[in-house]
This record gives sequence, C-alpha cells and structure tokens, in this order.
Amino acid sequence: MNKKIFLAILIILFLFFIWPRRPDDLAVYFLDVGQGDAILLSHPSGINILIDGGPDNLLLYRLGQVLPWQERNIDYLIISHYHADHIVGLIELLNKYQIKNIITTAHQPDDFLYHIWQAKLQEKNLTPIIAEAGDVFQLADDLSAQVLLADFQHDDFNENSLVIKISYGQTNFLFTGDLGEVGEKKLLSSGFDLQSKILKIGHHGSRYSSAVEFLQFVNPELCLIQAGLNNKFKHPHLETLDRLAKIQCKVLSNIEQGTIAVFSNGFTYYF
Repeated sequence: MNKKIFLAILIILFLFFIWPRRPDDLAVYFLDVGQGDAILLSHPSGINILIDGGPDNLLLYRLGQVLPWQERNIDYLIISHYHADHIVGLIELLNKYQIKNIITTAHQPDDFLYHIWQAKLQEKNLTPIIAEAGDVFQLADDLSAQVLLADFQHDDFNENSLVIKISYGQTNFLFTGDLGEVGEKKLLSSGFDLQSKILKIGHHGSRYSSAVEFLQFVNPELCLIQAGLNNKFKHPHLETLDRLAKIQCKVLSNIEQGTIAVFSNGFTYYF
C-alpha cells in the first residue's frame, strides 16, 4: 500500500476514535498550544471560529489535527487581547488560512508585537471589527456570540480582555481571555446574564482570576483551563483549583488531557 494512503487512513481512524463528534453537533476544541489560549469552534455547517492563537506556530499543527486537511477557512477570528501567548500564532495563521472576519477590542498597544500584527493585517487587506459591550454577532443560524465586556483603556492588558458568551441552542460557553478580578467585578454589575454551562477559566488558572463570587454567578458545570506543562507561572494555581472545587465544577486542562474536545447538540454537551 502507498505510504501516503496508509498514513491518511491512520489519521482518519485516529480522528474518528479521538473526536467522537456527531455530524450535526457543534465542536469546540481547546487546543493544546502550551502556555497560551487557542480555541476552535467548528459548526456543523462548516463555519469555523477561532478564539486566540497561542504563543507560537504550534497553533497550525493543532488546527491540522482537528480540521480536514483541505480546510483553510476561518470565518471568524476573535482576539481576546494583545499578549504574546494569545496572538503570536495568529501571524503565520494569516499566511496559511483565509480569514474572513476579525473581531477584537479597540485596544491599540504601542509595542513591537502589535505593530507586527498591524503590518500583517495591512498586507492581507484585513480590517478588524471593533466590538463593544452589548454587541451580538450571529455566527450561524443557531450560533451567536454576545460581547459582555470590551474594555481597552487599562494599563494591564489582561483587563482589556474581550469577554464573549457563545450560545448554541441551550448550551452557553463563556470565554474570558485573561480577565482578572477587576473585570470580573465589572461583569457582575453589568446586568448581563453570565450563566454558562461551560467556562474557559480566565488567565490560565491564575490566582488573580476566577474569584468565588464570579464563579458562583456564572455557575458553570465544566471548567476548561488552558495552560502549559511546567510553565513558569505555576498555572493553574492551587487557590484557583480550590475555588473550582468549592463550586463543584468539573475541571479539564490541557496539561492533563492535551487538546480537549467538547461537543454540543444544542440541548446537551459531552466530551
């Protein structure tokens, strides 16, 4: 048998057994990109939404593991904030994938990495959509994203994190970037409905995010932590894990599970 055909069969079998997705379900992949964030939502209609891009080009390899080899479209790229562990992988992404829409905040940091990013956007003739709190984006017929926070004037970039709640039927996912306690308190007084069954834990499980009051308000059943093995920040912090235990949230992390796949039919979810 031709080696390429044999390899292709192995990959198909691997994906079939590792990612037991039913054809009509939304798939959300918390990609194992080390110490950074990168989440891909793959809608059954073929629409792809990528939230952040991790600290390096490992992003491209991880995308290749969960998307068909010929798939090179990202319909929505959502950038939480401009820290290296969230955007470095996106620079090469723009060379390899067709990006249709970019959603981010109005934050424009005056640093080297941001200027590189802006130059790449100009090269590709891409203009981001600047989101504001309250905006709703209809990503697909049955998939929407509500912006809950889109600050851009904090000196701490983490507090400028774009916070979005993505709803697929009755299943809600809350993505908080690296938001800290300052932003969490603002969310609690915002009047928005924060309750979500699935929560991407803020700032890789830092002790300065995921305050008890915030967690109780969101009331998640499944908590995902994106952090790298043996990272220098010691994420996730034991204090954070203790708080998650107190609210009885099931915790999954890239450190323990590698890339994590969560699926939803709009009524229930499974992983």
